[in-house]
Amino acid sequence: MTEDSCIDQSQAMSVRRIPKPGTETAAALIGTAFSAILLVLTAMNAGPLWRDETNTFNLARMPSLGDIWHNLQFESCPLLWPLLVRGCGMLGMTDGDMDIRILGLAIGLFFLTSLWLCQRWIGGRAPILSIALLGGLPAFIFVVGANRAYGLAACLLVLSFGKIWQLVESPTKSRIFSAGFICLLFVQCVYYDVIFLGAMLAAGTLLAIRRQQWKIVWTMAGIGLMAGVSLLVYSPIVHRVPEYLPFLRSPFFDPATLWNGLRDALAARSSANLDGTYGPQIWIWSGLWLAGIIVAVIMQQRKHVLQTAKPEVASKSPIPERSDLALFCVTGMVLGIIGYFAFLLRLQFFLQPWYYVEVLILCAISLDGILTASWSALHPWGLLRISFLMIMMILNAGPAWAEAHTRRSNLDVVAAFLSHNASAGDLIVVQDAWEGLTFDRYYRGQAQWLSVPPIDSHEVHRIDLVIAEMNQPEAMTPVLRAITITLTSGHDVWLVGSIPIARWRDAPPGQTPLPPRPSEMPTGWWMGSYLSWWNQQVTTLLLDHAEQEKVETIAAPGPVNHFEDVSVVRFAGYKPGPE
Repeated sequence: MTEDSCIDQSQAMSVRRIPKPGTETAAALIGTAFSAILLVLTAMNAGPLWRDETNTFNLARMPSLGDIWHNLQFESCPLLWPLLVRGCGMLGMTDGDMDIRILGLAIGLFFLTSLWLCQRWIGGRAPILSIALLGGLPAFIFVVGANRAYGLAACLLVLSFGKIWQLVESPTKSRIFSAGFICLLFVQCVYYDVIFLGAMLAAGTLLAIRRQQWKIVWTMAGIGLMAGVSLLVYSPIVHRVPEYLPFLRSPFFDPATLWNGLRDALAARSSANLDGTYGPQIWIWSGLWLAGIIVAVIMQQRKHVLQTAKPEVASKSPIPERSDLALFCVTGMVLGIIGYFAFLLRLQFFLQPWYYVEVLILCAISLDGILTASWSALHPWGLLRISFLMIMMILNAGPAWAEAHTRRSNLDVVAAFLSHNASAGDLIVVQDAWEGLTFDRYYRGQAQWLSVPPIDSHEVHRIDLVIAEMNQPEAMTPVLRAITITLTSGHDVWLVGSIPIARWRDAPPGQTPLPPRPSEMPTGWWMGSYLSWWNQQVTTLLLDHAEQEKVETIAAPGPVNHFEDVSVVRFAGYKPGPE
């Protein structure tokens, strides 16, 4: 059989599998439209770039490609997304904040399109479960349109999933090429994407082995090898990871942290409402995971019984095809979960909601394949899926709407306020070097400003410079000296950040002692302990020697992401204090 005839036959089979648009498709379109509206509102209301987005923007806009490569160690993703932002910038498309938001919106809409494409490729009608599970999830809305690589990675994950299944169905040259190209791009988004790609390729390989289709097995191996080799260029960066890991790891990490992080990622609350309720979402997801695995297992048993008892009937029945898709989906999902959670256990980072978005996407499209594709359109399963979509839209509507109206930072309005109110002789102290990235982007005033700790570069997350300061017991001396000089000369000190301005409980009078070296600190090299200690040195000095303290009221036009919602306190005058 020729390649053209294989393609024609495959296309004909796909057309027969996909029924005419009906009630379920219409419901999925409504859910997609709702999610698209949320993404549009997010682009309109997100406002300034926050520190992680600023880090990516500054990296992408460095003078040369050599500068990007040299500083790539301070970014959490490979080159694809920074180069995309740089390329758009060369066309004048990413010069300002709104340009970046429009690019993020395009990625978000592309993701929704990818869900529909993937469903078509696996023989389904509509991505109704994926839209129900992801379309109104605040963590998804927060990350998919951000100036980070996660949104593009999400799109390519979905496309890779669909293309790998197409390859399992019929390994034509065009499918091999397109699958290999998309998978190659996928692993160039985020370093751990290789885990998800490996899970999907392993699922395809398992199915090919069961079918004894050895050409497909070697094709899967070739795609995986090509993707792995493409990452070897980052070996110099990967080799530096052990040097930075203690700095980023949580000293309080335990296996329960994985569950708590997942619960936070699925929480029905916006990024501006840290104290919001969790909701039943995590139990809904858990129930679907269990249901998907059970259904996939039952389908394998039904296929085995049918093929054993009535082989002539099995060849004409849709059950074998459904069971193969279910096996592919459940294997990819389970391997992806196991591999990624093992990676998180190894990493032991402070887990943020966006760390879970890709594994949730893999689960959502897998569950769509198991519980939606090739199943009956309505009674009773279709009606159940439509009802589920409606329930999830209602559950997530409030938090999703709030997330779509949340600003990513208020440091732009803070910087504008200080640009107009801080004089040339004043001093601005930003309580966190990472917040210094955002402040540096938006501040245009004449007053000198320093970060905690006082590092001399605020383009990207210079972990190396902060580590160097942690090795210096008197790292804060330049900041403390500048505060004293500013107050004694009659000028003001403006403290910017979110760390409480209060003495440690049971702290003795007088200045805060110097911090111990990392080898003597109970939490080791973790930055959080040093950031707290350094800011306590600043707080003690200001409380002991400043005559006046005033909290400035700076209103932001909307709720603000809690990761970068800072306040400003103004200190003036000088008085002798306890030493």
